[in-house]
Amino acid sequence: MKLKNELGIIAQNYTELQSLHILQESRERYPLLKASPESTARAIFQAAEITILNLVDLTKRASTDIKFGMINSAMVKMSWALGFHKLLSCISTFPHKLPNVFEEDSVQSTLCIHKSPAFSEYINTLKEFDRNVLHQIEIGNLQIESCLANHSLDIPELRLLHLTRICNHEATLWERNLGAVSISTQIPSYEVFIAADDIRRAVYDIVLKGDTFFTQFRGLHQVPEILGEEVNDHIEAAIRSIRSNRLPQAVELLSLANLLCEGIFAALSPMVDNLVTSDYHQIRENLGLTSGSHSVSLRYHMFKELYEQLWKALSIQITDFPNQEERENALKEAIHQVNRTRFHDSRSWVVYLLLNECLKLRTFIFQWRDTHIHLPRNELGGNSVRSLTGSPDAIVKAQQMKDSAWHKDSMKTLAEVRGISKQLEDTPLSTYFKSASSLDSQILIATGKITQSRFKQVQERTGIFAERCPFSPPPPRKV
Repeated sequence: MKLKNELGIIAQNYTELQSLHILQESRERYPLLKASPESTARAIFQAAEITILNLVDLTKRASTDIKFGMINSAMVKMSWALGFHKLLSCISTFPHKLPNVFEEDSVQSTLCIHKSPAFSEYINTLKEFDRNVLHQIEIGNLQIESCLANHSLDIPELRLLHLTRICNHEATLWERNLGAVSISTQIPSYEVFIAADDIRRAVYDIVLKGDTFFTQFRGLHQVPEILGEEVNDHIEAAIRSIRSNRLPQAVELLSLANLLCEGIFAALSPMVDNLVTSDYHQIRENLGLTSGSHSVSLRYHMFKELYEQLWKALSIQITDFPNQEERENALKEAIHQVNRTRFHDSRSWVVYLLLNECLKLRTFIFQWRDTHIHLPRNELGGNSVRSLTGSPDAIVKAQQMKDSAWHKDSMKTLAEVRGISKQLEDTPLSTYFKSASSLDSQILIATGKITQSRFKQVQERTGIFAERCPFSPPPPRKV
């Protein structure tokens, strides 16, 4: 029996919360070769479909707000919408950066965002939004010229107009970028290729009552899951290529993986920028005993298992490791040798490119970890606020996970040779922000007090939160 509160379902696990089982079905419904140009194109357009469906939801709700004169509320929806537009603008550039090479007669199909069911719905929703705003202008409730000429972002009417025009231009960018993407396989239809019905089902599988940003919270986790599966397949293929001494292929596979990682990172910004404490608290209980650290695709496969196997495979390629004691020195010398000979030896050049791609992946992972700490800071606060899964202090736990990953980093030797391995601590700004005299520390304390008072069951581990978190780490992904 599913647990519910006044808003709706309380998720039992991370898979249910993010509808990962449906996203998996969407990939299996139209099987494609893993880490292929076709699978990459599908991941991009599936991520686009999720993003546009969220834009439909936000624009429709903003339109309703406008109809009833709720400018403040509509402005918040449009701020969220801008975040999704920018995410989609980022994703839409991927086809233009892909290293795919087509023979002229091999192009079999062209993917076009105009054939997306979500896109058609978005146009209709946008037109309704425009009609409602224009009506407010016609009846004198919104003075458009005076607002634009005389006001700044300190009034909601100007913010609404300003956000709207930025969103509209962003929409033309991603629409153009995704307007004609060629793939070298015949597909029955756009909807079938991206499994549009499954994507819609995943987005609306769990919907809460009321005016919440639960759908957006889920969408900004679903996009990274879609892209993350494709990234992992590319990293696995790169590992196999390195082991079989097909290093140029590995370079291309890793460059593709790193490109898609940009979309995973871009999905953080809309949440960091828009998900404020009260909005998160409104949906927190419905998240159940879950955590972002339960993402098998990201935390376990990408950030740990495949990352470590990738570096081990490349390390073996560039040095024989005489024995464990001499391993680090031998590896450092091998990397230095590659650096010295990269312009004179073709193999050294390819290895050098591989090392660069490894560093890009490493940078993404640590940048993602750093940026993700915004979320417990913004939504939970400090002063020993427990996480949903029972960690005594959510911010400290996130920081510990990041620090542990840093100290155990398998690519640390590469970073040392490149001169980027030092993790500075107790820097002037970080020291100041931790001090009692900083505003930041007071905001954290105040946020923590609010969270603790609102969620006594979480803090005291009673009710549904008295249960032990059912999540257990998955079997390792071995290549």
